Amino acid sequence: MTIIVSALLFVTPYFLLYKFEPSILANLFVFEFLILTSTVIEKIILKDNPLATFKRFFSISFFTYLIWFSVLISGIILSILFQIYYGNYITFLLLGFFYAVAFRLLVIGSIFNGLLRKVFVIFFQPVILTLMLFSISSFNKMITLYLIPTFGGITIITSVVFYLIFVNRIGAKLMGAGSLELLRAFLSAWAANNPKSIEDFIERVSSQEKVGVNVITLNSKNMRTALVVPEVHPGPFYPIGSSNLPFDLQNWFKNNGFSSIIFHGISGHEINLPSRREVDRFISSLKNLKMISSGDTCSIPVIAKVGKATAIGIAFGDTVLIMLTLSPFGMEDLPLGLKQNIENLALKLGYKHAIIIDTHNSQGDIIKEEDYGELIKSAEKLMMDLKLLKQYNFMVGFAHSSEFNLKFGKDIGPAGLGVLVLEINNRKYSIVVVDSNNCIKGLREELIRSFKDIKAPILELCTSDTHFNAGKTLTPKGYITLGEITSSKDLSESIRILIDKSLERLAPANFQVNYIDTLVKVIGMKPIDTLSNVLDKSLSLVKKGAIIIAILSFLFLFFTVIFV
Repeated sequence: MTIIVSALLFVTPYFLLYKFEPSILANLFVFEFLILTSTVIEKIILKDNPLATFKRFFSISFFTYLIWFSVLISGIILSILFQIYYGNYITFLLLGFFYAVAFRLLVIGSIFNGLLRKVFVIFFQPVILTLMLFSISSFNKMITLYLIPTFGGITIITSVVFYLIFVNRIGAKLMGAGSLELLRAFLSAWAANNPKSIEDFIERVSSQEKVGVNVITLNSKNMRTALVVPEVHPGPFYPIGSSNLPFDLQNWFKNNGFSSIIFHGISGHEINLPSRREVDRFISSLKNLKMISSGDTCSIPVIAKVGKATAIGIAFGDTVLIMLTLSPFGMEDLPLGLKQNIENLALKLGYKHAIIIDTHNSQGDIIKEEDYGELIKSAEKLMMDLKLLKQYNFMVGFAHSSEFNLKFGKDIGPAGLGVLVLEINNRKYSIVVVDSNNCIKGLREELIRSFKDIKAPILELCTSDTHFNAGKTLTPKGYITLGEITSSKDLSESIRILIDKSLERLAPANFQVNYIDTLVKVIGMKPIDTLSNVLDKSLSLVKKGAIIIAILSFLFLFFTVIFV
């Protein structure tokens, strides 16, 4: 595309101003060679920037020549429309040169670091190519004699400079770092998988807080399985901070001799860890897990429904495990206050400890106040019912997708799919956990229905809320939910394989409840609100500035046609 547009830019003036000769083709080859050579030089000059790739430099070049060529053609068309035909269209090449430089200033000035290097790269390619589009004497003559395109071009370039300064000042005033600095750090993480700059910044504005992780280990002769419920949220997007936390946790437990399934605890984006450093600190604390209770009996599962809310739970001794959902109605992250309220109720009802899971299994909006109340009531009803039940010896079997050659779409993250089968009082139950960010509505109910008549029907479907693909997809919500790519049929076949393998591994087991809290930096709500404010104000200024620059650009093109 760059070659085609630049070739049109080069050839058009010869058709308009000069006699077209075969030697022009040789000159065109030199012209294109200069573009390639200059692009290589630009790449070398900015080699330490992770965004400096040939693909991006050629994209910038393509739009540079497209703008330059568009100005030339627009000038010609306007001249014909106004019946002003002087034959000296080189002035439009001059104006196009300034517009091309202004565009390069806007893009390169925004996304690359290093002032002197940026200035060189902005001007280098357009300037060396003008040697072939103009003669040196005529180019100098155009600048000195044709003041309107020169003045217009310089004004547009100056406008872009001030535009970038004003946009940058918004972030500097609100967050102590320029908006463009934040943009570059974001792009390095998002487009080049290099999160260091943005993590360093987010870490500076983060606050320290105690966050915990609950682990129920189920030990049988066949394996040790860890049910992991972190109070840290996966996010904000890969590869920043805790975005891939479920997979990180799974790897730690695997390295320490456990199979594991990673649930989504009650947490929101304010409990994101800001950097890889904080993720490592959080995970390393797992070696200090403290045992709360242990035993070899548990209750049968109980389901309690109140309104839209459903609570499913099992009591392991004096610890209650609660899974909450609003499915098939939509739900987002359950609010942090819910956890504290339910834990307080559990203590009042005589439980020593409560572990609460946000099943995150039905895509929807932030929950309403009435849903909040129904979730608490369903959890309370569940715990009261469980208190009345006898506890039994139990058996456990577990299987994970990593053991098989199972293929999934991008809606399932690297921590894969795990199935836990429990046999309690001669009845079997399956809990399915998928490394995904929520589910499409109705998928949970469809799977529960299709597995209701097997030996170990599905008790609950949970997702980990991984953000391994957040921000990397062209969807309005910015991520892919379970069921959007992997079909329910393929998912069912995989679950069936894992249930069958888990049944083969069923063996008597005992449990151990463990907990640890760790002081780590979390993003918190204030930086999120401030970042949002910076973004809103920057975008507002960007829109206004873009309109002003676009109007100025057209006016100067128009005046060039009329007066030159």
